[in-house]
Amino acid sequence: MTMLKFVLFLISFSALAQEVNVKVLSRIKHSHFDLGIGSQVELDFKTSRQIKKAVFLGRMINQDGETIEFLFLDEVKTRIMMFDPDNVSGFRKSTSQPIISPIDQVGSTCTAYGFFHFWEQMYEAGFKGNAELASTMESDRRRMQFLEEAIDLYYIQNKFNITSHMKNYGKRYGFKCKNNPFKDPSLAADFIFKTTSEGMPVLIDFNIGSEMVASSYEINDYETPVGRDPRLWIPRRVGERTSSGHVIVAAAAFISKGRKKVLVLDSNWTEPRVWDLKKYVSSRAAVKEMGFHTCN
Repeated sequence: MTMLKFVLFLISFSALAQEVNVKVLSRIKHSHFDLGIGSQVELDFKTSRQIKKAVFLGRMINQDGETIEFLFLDEVKTRIMMFDPDNVSGFRKSTSQPIISPIDQVGSTCTAYGFFHFWEQMYEAGFKGNAELASTMESDRRRMQFLEEAIDLYYIQNKFNITSHMKNYGKRYGFKCKNNPFKDPSLAADFIFKTTSEGMPVLIDFNIGSEMVASSYEINDYETPVGRDPRLWIPRRVGERTSSGHVIVAAAAFISKGRKKVLVLDSNWTEPRVWDLKKYVSSRAAVKEMGFHTCN
C-alpha cells in the first residue's frame, strides 16, 4: 500500500468511527437484564452531530463473555448499526441484554454449532442450570470439547435425532428439554416470539430450499468498514423438494414497524441475522417438518 492510499484509508476509517451517546426512551426489562433487546433509544452521534431514533438489538459478546459490539437498528434505513463498546455511552452497558457472536462453521456442521450456540446463549442470557453448564461455558477447552462431541455424535456416529440430543444436554445441564411441533405457522411464529421475548432461545431445525434469500437488513460496523453477506437461509416452502437440513437459534425478539422479528444465530455468519416471523414462518413455510426445541 502506498503512503497516499494508507493516509486515505486512515481518513475514511476515522470518518466511519462514531462516538454515540444513548438515551433510553422506552425500556424493555428482563428478569436478568435492565435494558432488553427491543428497547427504544435515541442515538446522539458526537462526531457527525446527528440524532436519530433506533431500536436496541443487544450487547454482542464473544465466547469468553467479553462485549465486542453494541447493536442498534435504524428502522428508517433498515440498517443494523454496530459500535465498539468504547464508543458507546449513556446507559449501564453491563446490565444490557447480551446476544452471542456465533462461530462461523467450517463445512456442513450447522447442527453441532446450533447445539453449542443454543447452550451458550442460554448461559449468557442468565439461565445458568447447574454447575456443569458454567464449567463448560467458562472454559475454552471445555467449549471445544462440547463442539467435538457434538460433531462426533451427529456427523460421525450418524445419530440424527435432534430431540434426543437436546434432552440429553438438558439432563447434563439441569434443564428439561423438549421439541414443540406445530402444524399452524401462525402458532409457531407466536411461540418463537413469546419464548424469545422472555430471553430464552429456541433451537430451530428445518429443511431449506435451493436458494438463499436476500435480507432487507444491512449490517454496518462503524469501526470496521467491511461488507457483510446479506443472505439468509430460511425454511423451504410447502411443496419444495430440493433441500438439505439447517439449524439456527432464535435468540431474542423485538418489534419493528409493528411487525414481530427475532434475532437468529446462524453459524454461517459471525453476527446475528433478523427474521421477520410473518414473512419467513408464513403459511407457505413447511412448518410441519420443522422442530422448535426449548429447555426449561
